[in-house]
Amino acid sequence: MRKGYSIIQLLVIIFVFSLLGAPLARLLTATLRDIPRSYRMIEANTSMLSALKQIRRDVNAAKGFAKSFDNYITNNETLLIEAANNVICYQFKDGQLLRLKFATSGTGTGEEIRRWPIRHGKIEWRLWQEDSKDYAVEINSCIEREIEGRLDIKMANSYVYFAGISQESAN
Repeated sequence: MRKGYSIIQLLVIIFVFSLLGAPLARLLTATLRDIPRSYRMIEANTSMLSALKQIRRDVNAAKGFAKSFDNYITNNETLLIEAANNVICYQFKDGQLLRLKFATSGTGTGEEIRRWPIRHGKIEWRLWQEDSKDYAVEINSCIEREIEGRLDIKMANSYVYFAGISQESAN
């Protein structure tokens, strides 16, 4: 008698492997694609929250908002904040948020740069006005990615920061 498997035994083995293969394929897909994608999204959101925390501190300590400074103009991509002895400029472009600090007094003309990488991030700001004076900034942020042909928007938030809050509370 020859050793081996019958055709029925082989079909049963193939059937069992196919039953086990479908859940394992989903697990493998989640492990190799979905978990790293979620990690990158959380990493971008963490970076964005860190940047927004710095913006909040700068706006709370600000005298107000500048319409323009040097070669910069406040618009959808640029936010200018007037502080006591300097002007702070935020720019969102190329997947990163930049913070530039310009001295306005005789204490120096240095420029400090801080960067927050925010892959697939979107940040928009709009100044609130009353009697032609800017008093607050509204910031809308989210992570936008195109996944399988559709736009996926995650972690959408809106913040409003009022200029000079820490100065008023100190009085």
